[in-house]
Parts: sequence; structure tokens; C-alpha cells
Amino acid sequence: MMNRCFFLILSVIFLFSCQPIVNQTVKVDAEPNLWPDYSGVTIPKNIAPLNFSTVAFDSLEAVSAKVIAPDNSEYTFSGKNFIAFDEDKWREILQKSVNGEFQVFFSEVKNSTEFVYKPFVIKVADSEIDNYLSYRLITPGYKIYSRMGLYCRNLTNFSQTTVVDNRLLNANCINCHSFCKGDPDLSQFHIRGELGGTVLKKGDTLTVCRAVTDKFKLNCVYPYWHPSGRYIAYSQNNTVQAFHCGDPNRVEVYDMESRVVVYDREKNKLLTCQALDEEKTFMTEPSFSPDGKFLYFTTAKALDMAKHTKEARYDICRISFDGQRGSFGLVDTLVKTSSDTMTAAFPRPSYDGKFLLYTKFNYGQFAIWHREADLWILDLEKNITFPLEKANSQDVESYHSWSQNSEWIVFESRRDDGFFTRIYIAHINSDGKADKAFLLPQRSPDDNRKLMYSYNVPELSVSEFKVDKSVLEKKVKSGEKLQFEY
Repeated sequence: MMNRCFFLILSVIFLFSCQPIVNQTVKVDAEPNLWPDYSGVTIPKNIAPLNFSTVAFDSLEAVSAKVIAPDNSEYTFSGKNFIAFDEDKWREILQKSVNGEFQVFFSEVKNSTEFVYKPFVIKVADSEIDNYLSYRLITPGYKIYSRMGLYCRNLTNFSQTTVVDNRLLNANCINCHSFCKGDPDLSQFHIRGELGGTVLKKGDTLTVCRAVTDKFKLNCVYPYWHPSGRYIAYSQNNTVQAFHCGDPNRVEVYDMESRVVVYDREKNKLLTCQALDEEKTFMTEPSFSPDGKFLYFTTAKALDMAKHTKEARYDICRISFDGQRGSFGLVDTLVKTSSDTMTAAFPRPSYDGKFLLYTKFNYGQFAIWHREADLWILDLEKNITFPLEKANSQDVESYHSWSQNSEWIVFESRRDDGFFTRIYIAHINSDGKADKAFLLPQRSPDDNRKLMYSYNVPELSVSEFKVDKSVLEKKVKSGEKLQFEY
């Protein structure tokens, strides 16, 4: 009994000693300077909690938040330097706020002063994003890489699993994962280096392939699946990396040659045509339309890129494709960015066939180091194109992918510090316009700041991306590969 009382007294002392001293309260006639900035964003109804703090994270002594749902029910949360929502309560708030918004009343304590801010709102769409997101984590270097891997995140919570860590494969590079209609059981990724090859996954079966042939002497990159699952479009690129001495875009990546090919999985053949394989033209970054009848790609006049990099302008074209015969038809130019002395990259169609999302910037083909790079939409029905103003920032927006319902996009951005790429999510309305983008939620808002890796190639999927690591290691290190034919 004495021991129980003693520990009770100690607990009370500890509790009160942890409470911050507040000497005064100041009402601020403004919203808090949030980090991440979740004020006014539109979120899917199945997203993980948007745990947040403010830019004063390191100097905070206490934070508290009161959430008021549309039915006027109230929820309170508190912490030392960030708000971590209880996941059950968070799901309850989302359910009550579908097609509406909830208010957040926030206060923070700094230097024994409590600052009480005006409330901000978070909007909840009656729409879900695909449950899973796969990406590569890589150090933001230029030439040398060591540890990297493919990872899969459950967007409904904070669970992240390792698909494959390159330490399993003698530290070879791993890249270009791609799914057929968001299905990881029909997917592929590349391995580069001494163990190089293209890994095709169908269910639990892994096939390691060699894509270089006598005719097509370059590796296949930038994959995109035909909706039938029979074909995979690739470009074959001879890529060079260069450095600027006095330019805010510190790195330039460009092609010395490139073509577009289509791999027929049934016949084990690489297919192309004269329109996709011209010596005087660069063609790259293909993607199939959701009905499989067209193949989109970017194209530019072939130049000596080492001397004329800033003259390179890529347009967006499409060529008709017959999936029964594996044959190509006529070419149309959809977006002639070169006429505006601009360039385009990464054309990606929405799964409902209404829109084509792409990146637009000043010159060249590799957007990831161009600070002026922004996301644009081509409305394929109205034949108009416009920037996603509420999703863009003053820094790089580059690689992107669509959700299966065509209502959400995920993309890479360097807006936080200009160096590391982080993943942002944005809601796309029926007219193709974007709502304000928001940072991928983490268990602690400090997690992104502490992560010394960049996110790369975010791809949404409907189920978890899994690879049997022991089977992969055995097959890759055996050296046995399926040779692509032509």
C-alpha cells in the first residue's frame, strides 16, 4: 500500500513537472504557420492522419488542437511539438466530414507564452486514393550511389515495407518500377550494374530479362504497361549527365539518342516503326492510353546536346496502336510546346481518358533538376492545356502518376528545401483543375526533415507491392536471363 501511494505521488509530480509554464496568452489574428502546410487542402477520405506542427517545431513547449466536425462534435489533441491524431478518432472525423470540411483550432506555447491562432479548415472529398504508393528512396547525388531501395507505403496509415533493398543485389542500382493498371502482381523494375536486367513480375513468378539486342543496343527505360497486360512500352536512351558552372539548375541530364519500342510479352519481341525510330529525332517517355489504342510520347529534333542543350524542345505526340496485331499507325502532335519555346516531359493519361498530365519547363527532357518545371494538364476532350496552379510551386515539380479513379495525382517536388524531392498529393476536379497539394503525411512531421533520401518515381497501386527477396536474389545472381528478341 505504501509503495502504491509512493508511485502515485511520483506520477503526479512527474505529470505537473512536464506541463509548460504559461505566463501570458496572446491571440493571433492569423492562421498558424503550419508545417507541413495542410491549411485549406482537399484530402481523400481514406488518407492517413495529417499530423502537423508549425515552423517553430524545435522551440515549441506544447501544442494543442481542437477539431470541430460538420456535426459540431469536438475532438481534442495535444503534444509537445506536434499534433498526432489518434487514428480511430481521425477516421471518425473523416467519415463525418465527407463532402465537407472540418475546422482546426490550434495553439502553441513558446517561451512561456501561449499563442492562440485563427482556425484553419481541411476539406474531405467523397473519394478515395489508391491504398498503396511505391517509390524509390535514393540519396540526392549525381553520379555515385550506394544504398537505395524500392519501398511500398500504405496511404491509409504509416506502414512502409521494403520491396527490395539494393544491398541484396551487390549494391546495384534499382529503378523504373511500373504496374499494369495499378496492379503490382503485373509489374516490372530494372536492375543496373554488373547484375543488370529487367525483372518482370506476374503473380509470384519473377523473370529476369536482357533487353539489349543486336538491333536495339540500348537498355529499355521509362516503362508503361498496355491495359491488356500483353505489351510494355519503353524508350531506349543513351543518357549523359552534365553540370552547370553558374546556373540555378545545377545538373543537366540529356540524351545522345533515343527511340520508343514496345515489348510484346506473348511473342518475346521488341516492336517499333520508322516513326518511333528516326536518327534525326529523339523520342522518349512513352505511355499508353487507357483504352490501349494510342501510345503517347515526347519527341524533339535530334541535336548535339552537349553543345545545344538549351535548344532542345520536346513536343507531346501520340501514335495509334493496334493491340491485336501489335502494329502502329499515324502520328498526331498533341502539345507543341516548342512553339512556345518550352519543352514537355512525362505525359501520363488519366485512367478515365479525359486528361493528359505532363511537366512543362524551359528546355531539355529531364525535368527533375529544373526549378521552373511545373505540372500541366491537357484536356483531351476540349483540346485545351493549362497549368495546375494550386499544385505547383516555385521549385521543381516533376514525375507524377494518377489514381485509378482519376481524381488524385501524386508527384515529386523540391519545394521544401530545393534539394530533396518529397511526395505531394493533389485532388483533381472534374474540369481538370487541381486543389491545393499536400505533403505525404508522416507519423511525425519531422520525419521528412530528418530523412536524408529523396523520393523517386511515386507510383500508386491498388494492393501492396511485394517481391520474394530470396527468389529475386537467386534468379538475379544466377545470371540466367530471358533474351528479348526483335
